[in-house]
Amino acid sequence: MDQHTHVHSHAHGARALTLISLAHGINHAQGALKPLVYPLVLRELGFGYSELGILLGIASAVGGSLQIVAGGLARIVPRHLLLGLGNASVGVFFVLVALAQSFFQFSLWTVLSRIGGAVQHPVGSSLLSHHFQHARLGSALATHFTAGNLGTAAIPFIAALMIGLWGWRVTTILFAVPAILVGIAMCLKLHDPRPSVHTGASSTASFFQDSCDALRNPGLRWILLSTAVAAGGSGHGIISSFLPLYLSHSLGMNAPAVGFIFTLLMLGSVIGPMLGGWLADQYSARRVILGGLALAALSTITLPSVAANPWLLPVIAFVLGIGAFGVHPILQTLLAEITDDHLRDIAFALFYTATFLAGAVWSPAVGYLADRFGLESTFAAMAASFVAASLCILLARFGEASVLRAAARGPGLNA
Repeated sequence: MDQHTHVHSHAHGARALTLISLAHGINHAQGALKPLVYPLVLRELGFGYSELGILLGIASAVGGSLQIVAGGLARIVPRHLLLGLGNASVGVFFVLVALAQSFFQFSLWTVLSRIGGAVQHPVGSSLLSHHFQHARLGSALATHFTAGNLGTAAIPFIAALMIGLWGWRVTTILFAVPAILVGIAMCLKLHDPRPSVHTGASSTASFFQDSCDALRNPGLRWILLSTAVAAGGSGHGIISSFLPLYLSHSLGMNAPAVGFIFTLLMLGSVIGPMLGGWLADQYSARRVILGGLALAALSTITLPSVAANPWLLPVIAFVLGIGAFGVHPILQTLLAEITDDHLRDIAFALFYTATFLAGAVWSPAVGYLADRFGLESTFAAMAASFVAASLCILLARFGEASVLRAAARGPGLNA
């Protein structure tokens, strides 16, 4: 590769990372806006908690089940166009959400916005893995992941102020505009580095056969099992829901104190992926995953025992955020290392499908434990999920592909 080609490729990679990460942050910012909007919408449009619960369940199921569909479409549609059109459509549907005059309209546009948003995780990660194939892959995927966490952590306070000034409808429209603009920029400014011949071949390939081919990779099967098991503790679903409940209901903390501890958890969720991505670029992704899961398990099981200590509790919450949120993008790095280029779209789609659907199963299970045995029991369940996920990684044999890509990083503790 000559110097001009290298600089050109680097510029394309940097542009892709910027736009894809920005889109992910906007996607999560819109998700953080919704809980602030729902109480106002309930009063204005006249529906109750049961209807809202049904809406959220349908939207979550649609968004999760379409991860695999997005991966399939990415094999016949240029991925930058799929991402751009998906993000722009989310913005358009958000405008329609703001204009809704009934519960049916509000529900319809909310669910349809999840369809467009389904492409972000699998297709965005897959496209980045083609731009950053070796030394910087871990950092690139971690940046993409962390951008979403930043959107979740930074937006609620700002959105609350905006709603107070302009109301939920205007605020929702203002949150829609960046998604539309970034979607258009993706269509015009990005390109898919995958050879066009691959796209053409994919159009005649059996989607079912491609999925079966991907699942024949034993390393991928172990990664899918690991992420499904770890969903019992990792991510926004379980920890983000049950830690505030524990702080408030079991410890009796007031709202500002809960907010402070929760902010530290989310701060860890921003630092964790970036730290893990940097470490994965220097050393073995497998070792970084095992270290992150061990950190998450230890901090989770320790948290109830230090709950009465006003100095240790914030520290443990911060460490928990680093461990629990830092593993997810490194699992994606390992997935990219062991997966052939022509099956990577399907592999990422399977990864996110497993993550979302496992989270949908874990949430009611952990909720049942909390009702039956108390909120302290949920931390034991989370810790057990991290330990079980570690066993999956320890038992896996990831083959030569990860070793060859690890060697491309240069000197380090490659396993």
